[in-house]
Amino acid sequence: MNAAAPADNLINPDLFPADQGPPHRLFDAWRAQDPVHWNPANPAYAGGMPGSSGVKGFWVLTRYQDVLDVSMDQALFTSHDGIVLWDVEGEELERQRANFMVMKPEQHSAVKKVIMPPFMPRALAELAPEVDKLAAELVDRVAARGHCEFVFDVASILPVHTFCELMGIPPQYRDQVAGYGNAMADVEGRTSVSMDPMIGLFTLAQQMAEEKRRNPDGRLLSVMVNDTTLNLDPMMINQFVLVFAMAGHETTRSTAAHFIHLMHQHPDQYALLRSDFDAHVDNAIDEVLRYTSTTTNFIRHATADTEIGGQRLRKGDKIYLSYAAANRDPAVFTDPHRFDITRSNARRHLAFGAGPHICVGARLAKLQLRALLKQIVTRIPDIHPVGEPEWLRSIWFNAIIRMPVAFTPEPA
Repeated sequence: MNAAAPADNLINPDLFPADQGPPHRLFDAWRAQDPVHWNPANPAYAGGMPGSSGVKGFWVLTRYQDVLDVSMDQALFTSHDGIVLWDVEGEELERQRANFMVMKPEQHSAVKKVIMPPFMPRALAELAPEVDKLAAELVDRVAARGHCEFVFDVASILPVHTFCELMGIPPQYRDQVAGYGNAMADVEGRTSVSMDPMIGLFTLAQQMAEEKRRNPDGRLLSVMVNDTTLNLDPMMINQFVLVFAMAGHETTRSTAAHFIHLMHQHPDQYALLRSDFDAHVDNAIDEVLRYTSTTTNFIRHATADTEIGGQRLRKGDKIYLSYAAANRDPAVFTDPHRFDITRSNARRHLAFGAGPHICVGARLAKLQLRALLKQIVTRIPDIHPVGEPEWLRSIWFNAIIRMPVAFTPEPA
């Protein structure tokens, strides 16, 4: 448990920009020599999460099987004490526990039963034409220009619009939702008004919830507000909107940007994709998800003294589930640092988590990515980054936040 230098400490928001993604040089070394690695507190980092007292030390899991096993066992490794690195307590912890992702297992299961129908295959098949239409309209906006800033001109818009469609949030609020969600994801970049995006989202959620009570419309927010079996309190509704506004579009937006970036870096893979888009796109999306792991980690807490991989852990210890490291584990993925859209087991990635808290929107994210990428690859196929992309300064997300691109303009 030697103290890591700040450059080798995961509580360092400059790590991801410096490595243009998760620090796999560290993960590979730890996996080989110290797979349950102690990452000490970083005194130089004061934290960025509202209500947080900072970030204490934690155990880092870099092996796929360890991450999977802990994810599956909510009794011994709970998410109820927090799922992000920042330490919170008291009223702030109670507020976070209203979050769908932090609820106790029995409450989480009950809520999941209510919210899952719109994310099931049949419902998504009905939504698909609307997603296809939105994707086409997005590319319409830029196709004749020959250039754009890909992340916010294209990639960020589709998931927000789709989220609003599912929730029943009117079109005039879409830009607000997108702005608040992006600000929430940029934890380290916030200023002294760091609570503003959260307050903005909560205010909007409450406004929409009141409207759904007066005029139920069968959309997801209406179902949650009016369900008499759950009786969700206002904070739970607020937290649900917050999670989907931030995480619900962060993975899709970032994966789309990573997709374009990776295809430019690997022209042989892009040529293969273009040779038969429909045959390769689904596996290509899974490989990009595996390779990039846009949400790099979530946290669990040990509910009792236990052991992982021969390492003793005490009750209350914090455990960092490194999805990024697990997705490059050579015990599961042959030649894991090779980007291969034909990889036979790419779907085994943990980019959406695993176990009871696996992302409920995983199918929807893939539906959106497929629709958007089809428009791009078929209409502006020579799209390529101009210069180096800009990475989010974060200890949580592997996200490209700015990527100017150019392409041959589509004829008017």
